[in-house]
Amino acid sequence: MKWSSFNFTYKLLDLKDFWESLISIEASKETVTNLVVPPTWSEQLDKLNRVRAVYGTTALEGNPLSEAEVSAQMDQLDKGGIEGVLLRKITKEQLQIRNAGQAQAWVRKKFHVKGPPLRLSDVLDLHRMITQGSDVTNNVPGKFRTFPVTVGSQDLGGVHRGAPHEDVPRLMEEYIVFVNSPRLASEYPVVRALLAHFFLVTIHPFGDGNGRVSRLVEAAILFKGGYNVLGFYGLSNYFYRNEARYKTLLQASRERQPFDVAQFIAFGLIGFAQELRGINNFVKTKLNRVVYRDMLVRAFNKRTGTRRRLLNQREYNLLEFLLSETEPTDPLSENPSRQIDFGELREVPFIKAAYEGVTTRTFYRELIRLGGLGFIRFRKDETTGKFAVELDFAAVGKY
Repeated sequence: MKWSSFNFTYKLLDLKDFWESLISIEASKETVTNLVVPPTWSEQLDKLNRVRAVYGTTALEGNPLSEAEVSAQMDQLDKGGIEGVLLRKITKEQLQIRNAGQAQAWVRKKFHVKGPPLRLSDVLDLHRMITQGSDVTNNVPGKFRTFPVTVGSQDLGGVHRGAPHEDVPRLMEEYIVFVNSPRLASEYPVVRALLAHFFLVTIHPFGDGNGRVSRLVEAAILFKGGYNVLGFYGLSNYFYRNEARYKTLLQASRERQPFDVAQFIAFGLIGFAQELRGINNFVKTKLNRVVYRDMLVRAFNKRTGTRRRLLNQREYNLLEFLLSETEPTDPLSENPSRQIDFGELREVPFIKAAYEGVTTRTFYRELIRLGGLGFIRFRKDETTGKFAVELDFAAVGKY
């Protein structure tokens, strides 16, 4: 691209071309907004989203820490704040996580629906928070770069030259005007956030942390637009899971002016729709398990004869065990129940204790009976030929 002719113009398809994603986003947002959920669920969901956002944005920059390690670092930050962190012996990877967590918390506090518009000082503050304590050469936290920069690679769409460093201060002033302009305000909020992200990372105003700052600005605009139902929302984790496409589309969008951002915007909208569906999946899975547990109590207390209940004590205990053990590994998964290998189930210590004194045949007979009654179902792995057990939440409507 030619920086001598740069301006904040872009080409975008009519929003009707994004209807599927837009409808999905608004439907998910409306559903979650109108739900009344226990505080513990909101806290769990908020923590999950914050960790995923920090994990995604730092992993995109090459941070090797796992999501579990990111969660542990953020727990430490939540307990003691950032004060004194630089005096402790922590790795640069851990510091990067804590910096990102601090900046995220600042965004959550500042950019509420009635909060002030984005200012240049906000962008500089975010950069300072993101890169403080960094040992990266040629980067001064909270300051624009004073040297030329080239980023990207040929295998991800090509290389990109950031704005000439002498032009960066002026361009960032113009960027703030653009972000707060009536023109951008007229765009759909998620589109507005993605455009703010695109233009900031295209100018590339800092020596380090440009991607992380641009994704936080994006999250700030989403937050200010009211997309913070039940916690923190962002696209960092989605971008990380689709890293090659994310970086390739960014590069493709800035090859010529006016910038053709349609594919990048479509990609971002699809991702945000997925993220919000994940929130709905989380709530749905929680609700399913609450009502399933209530149904088990009713089924256990239901008499089918003078000496017979619908569920005997062993069967009730078995279903309670499955209810706790089949929680999805991914809390945002569309699948509400994890599967347990049919053959291995009998060897689980809890099951062995529960069925002590009865034959294996009795165990399998009761398991098959529960399948026949619709409390559970069996899935066959077409590759291995083995069967697995999972809960059948349709039982809630039967009993």
